[in-house]
Amino acid sequence: MPPKSSNLIHVTFHIQKSAILLSVPSSSTINSLKSQLIPALQPLSSTLPKSIPKSPSDIQLWEYKDAIEGQDPSQDKQIHNLESASGVGGKSIASLGWERWKTVFISLKDAEGEFSKPVYTIPDVEDEDPDGSEAQ
Repeated sequence: MPPKSSNLIHVTFHIQKSAILLSVPSSSTINSLKSQLIPALQPLSSTLPKSIPKSPSDIQLWEYKDAIEGQDPSQDKQIHNLESASGVGGKSIASLGWERWKTVFISLKDAEGEFSKPVYTIPDVEDEDPDGSEAQ
């Protein structure tokens, strides 16, 4: 019996010290992802430095850049605005070549209507647990 195939893509969105996981069909567009993020950000409102976005246009998504051949692998991964290309918002995530698991970073529009590079923390799996004990 062949293995089950799934058209779901699991996207982890990072903002500040928080993460949101959404499992969405591969036919989802960038704009639909941003629409789904608005209610998902509500529980984080007290921890975010900016107000919760009111529309998808108040959210900008960023992703890791592809590694450059010959680049020192010990360098930190760089991120870039995945919406910088024209028309990306209406493209399906499958057409963007996303794998089953994707890491995305969120930038929110500030009071001046500008976006800045996202501020995020990805927890180290070898870090301490929230209760102060070390991970085993």
